[in-house]
Amino acid sequence: MVGEALRLELVTDRTEAGERWRELESRLGNVGLTNGWPWISTWLNNYDDVVDITFAFGVANGTDIGGALITEAVYWLRGIPVRAVHIGTAGEPTRERTTVEYNRLLVGAEHLDLFAGELVLLLKRRFRWSALRLNGFVPPHAEALMRACGRAGLRFRVEEKTCPVFDFDLASARGHAGVFAELGKNTRHSIRRSQRLFLDRFGPLRLEWAETTEQAELILSELITLHQDRWRRRGEAGAFPTERVKRYHQQLITALSLWPLGSLIVTRLAYGDTTVGCLYNFVENGRVMFYKGGIAQFGDNRLKPGLVTHALCMAECQRRSLVVETHPRSREPDAGDGERRLVRYDFLAGESRYKEQLSNSESVLIWVLGRRGAQMKMLEWLRRPFMWGRGIVKALQQWRVG
Repeated sequence: MVGEALRLELVTDRTEAGERWRELESRLGNVGLTNGWPWISTWLNNYDDVVDITFAFGVANGTDIGGALITEAVYWLRGIPVRAVHIGTAGEPTRERTTVEYNRLLVGAEHLDLFAGELVLLLKRRFRWSALRLNGFVPPHAEALMRACGRAGLRFRVEEKTCPVFDFDLASARGHAGVFAELGKNTRHSIRRSQRLFLDRFGPLRLEWAETTEQAELILSELITLHQDRWRRRGEAGAFPTERVKRYHQQLITALSLWPLGSLIVTRLAYGDTTVGCLYNFVENGRVMFYKGGIAQFGDNRLKPGLVTHALCMAECQRRSLVVETHPRSREPDAGDGERRLVRYDFLAGESRYKEQLSNSESVLIWVLGRRGAQMKMLEWLRRPFMWGRGIVKALQQWRVG
């Protein structure tokens, strides 16, 4: 970048921002899912009435070299309203949160540190906030933003979350050609016993892989019903509590399109006419990302519908990936191998027994909370007894297990 320093321009007009974002995205090439315009525009269509939206573009020598979506919202922490800014598609009301993961800035690696530094300075000087929230960022982008926060004199807290992953290539390198051979002995036994029981009770296995938008919408509808029923039985709201959230996910089906031409995989597993589970997965650079599921409940502890649904979906992902790899003509002319070939099945952040059973690797995502002002100092002070208490409870639980 010779001849002109980087400057940041703020844009609030959606049309202008969309044109500049898509042009920059096209020049950068292989960007992520959540910093692509189809994802962002779909989110904005459903949430721009509950968050304030600003786009920041980094300009050098008259050309955009970086972009970021900035959202502003108020959230409640221990009964106290807190003004927050987020980077990326975040900031929705808690009940309608979509939980962005593998979050990124729209910028090439060669300009990442420079753009992150100017962006943080802009947020510090031009925006009113007590909390700066960076949700679910990939490590290189999170680290660039944290370095920028440090240079700007901002205090921040970091939380790294592990994402269990099944790596198809790692399994092959270990001599395990299929998914099931890589799993632990007890997990294989649970899955096979469940499959036999499902077959005996309900009929032959049927794995439905959505090939059309209409088919995907029907599966998503049943997924939502199953998901909400399960969580309401537990006394919780579930991931689809409002029409806004349902509409957002329905629109994503059209916006992202179905793999291998797009970035979405929607499946339904049934035995006979009985649905066992439905899965809603994103695809980014060959990584299948499990986002939401609807799993049927059967009242028999020997039946493991979630394990079976995921294991068979993973095996089908591997099989279809090999078909695409073997028949390159099935790809779009400009499609990259990294996006078409499925190399990992990522369960995203969050601890669950089934994720541990079905993974052979892991990745890490980072959440950062930047803080400033007396309000956040007070809230951090109030937080300490709670964290001490939680640490004691966790230590006691580990002691009992040991």
